[in-house]
Amino acid sequence: MNPLKFEGKGFDFFKILFVDVILAIVSLTLLYPRAIVRETRYFWSQTWLGNSPFEFAGTTKTAFKGYLRTLLAVFIFLVIAFVEGMIIGYTKSEGSLITSFVKTITILSFAFLITPLLLHGDLNFYIKNTTWRSIKASYHGKLSELTGLTLRGSILSVLTLGIYTAWYETQLYRYLMENVRFGSLRFGYSGTSKDLFKMYLKGFFLGILTLGIYHIWNFRDLYNYTVNHTVVRKGDQEFSLHSNANTREVFEMLIGNVLLVVLTLGFGSAWAFIRFYRFMINHCVVPAAFNLESIGDMELEEEPEKPSNHWLDQWNPMLIG
Repeated sequence: MNPLKFEGKGFDFFKILFVDVILAIVSLTLLYPRAIVRETRYFWSQTWLGNSPFEFAGTTKTAFKGYLRTLLAVFIFLVIAFVEGMIIGYTKSEGSLITSFVKTITILSFAFLITPLLLHGDLNFYIKNTTWRSIKASYHGKLSELTGLTLRGSILSVLTLGIYTAWYETQLYRYLMENVRFGSLRFGYSGTSKDLFKMYLKGFFLGILTLGIYHIWNFRDLYNYTVNHTVVRKGDQEFSLHSNANTREVFEMLIGNVLLVVLTLGFGSAWAFIRFYRFMINHCVVPAAFNLESIGDMELEEEPEKPSNHWLDQWNPMLIG
């Protein structure tokens, strides 16, 4: 029996989501951080490991500060884009190939630069505020390392027309897993870029040949592969998580969610998200032999973390999106 399960209800989440969406619109998204905290607390409280739910201790104040930094970054980008547009208009080069190239580079540069900032900030906010039976989770990744990894991966993925994506995602997921802690537990990833590339390639061609129908099987394969190669370590002990998802279950979840959203004109999104989250959690199986009581044991040979002198790690803006 899987000790990891999700017990959220669609209507309960709908009531939270409906209020959050209205308030976010009325406040011009300024109350979006409040929505982040409310919704995360609900999902954490409905996710159980053994006989205890997870808890989320993040505050609206912290989320609001991080969100304001994100808005500031977007504002700076818009100012740069506006000035760029003024210069283009002044030189009367609108519509030229060079102008299109400059605009594309500007947008891609912003996307490449803000991605690691948002990812780093979100990981710190969500993971460091997660507890289970008073056992805290933590994230130890460095912004300088994450920025280098995402910049290199994003640029190479664009230059290779997406071919490098499998290598980039494998490196990124492995880095994130290796920097997550949960009590005495450490994590890792044993998947390979070669395997992921084969699944992407197969999904691309068969998806075209089957008019997208094969993506159901592709989703199943990608999900099972990721879960089955996620490694959990405690001292010298090591085991992998396991996924038992089958094609029928994936079909019912994906097609059911599409129908829920489309036929209800979007009002069924809360139920669709609950169904998706329940699928992702309940099909991630923790071995029955694993002793949950041992999670709280202290790691005996934990090396002290060395502070980084890199300017990005010193700056550490903690954007939240």
